Amino acid sequence: MKYTESRYGPWALVTGANSGIGAAFAENLASQGYNIAVVGRRADAVQAKADHLAEVYSVDTQTVVVDPSAPDFLTQLIEQTKSLEIGLLVSNAGDDAMGALLRVELPELKRMLRLNTQTHLELIHHFGRLFEQRGSGGILIVSSTAGLQGTPFVGNYAGTKSYLLNIGMALNYEMRGTGVDVTVVLPGPTKTPGLIEKPAIPLHSLPAPKMSPEAVAKIGLRALAKNKPFVIAGVLNRMVANMGVLLGKVRARNLWGAVMKGIVPTKLRLR
Repeated sequence: MKYTESRYGPWALVTGANSGIGAAFAENLASQGYNIAVVGRRADAVQAKADHLAEVYSVDTQTVVVDPSAPDFLTQLIEQTKSLEIGLLVSNAGDDAMGALLRVELPELKRMLRLNTQTHLELIHHFGRLFEQRGSGGILIVSSTAGLQGTPFVGNYAGTKSYLLNIGMALNYEMRGTGVDVTVVLPGPTKTPGLIEKPAIPLHSLPAPKMSPEAVAKIGLRALAKNKPFVIAGVLNRMVANMGVLLGKVRARNLWGAVMKGIVPTKLRLR
């Protein structure tokens, strides 16, 4: 499926675009001819990804080096992208802090809360208004299957991802008839640096197949093209989500608690 400029416009902005799922979105969209605004915190990684996209796909790129968790994030981003005709927002940047809630330091939990909620809210609100005025645009929000229930040992993370799912689904309804598509994609375990490079908790040992970031990006963009309110990435993840519905929220929580407890080090538990 082609995502042409006539659908959303010549530029796509992707947060967290230098690695993982964000990088896969940037690659997919660049292969369709989109110019890419590469947003990230590390200047060297952002520049390397922008250079790669320009060389491989012959598209224009713009590096946007900002810390998405900073209070003035949106102001900085607007200043660096004001000359671009952005028609597609991929709101992807996020982080987690693993362990029982009381075993994670409060400043880290607050930083993650801002990054995983307020940053997305600011982006969605800013670009949503621009797209509404223009009468076209696309907003793709990256949530997680962890947000489908209270998931022990990632409770703060699960709460933020539930927020993204609910705000995105509500916005999809509110934007009907405006020409703006809104979709939330919920990946499960995915082969990203966040899954592999977490030495404190061996997330890679979760007893579930891991999807590729490229597969997640493809599924998310297909759902956006159909303006689906949300999509769970992967057949197995959809089956697990449906099983959670049948079990109910408490039993689903207990199931995931048992799974997570099996990989969380003792020092990051309460008992």
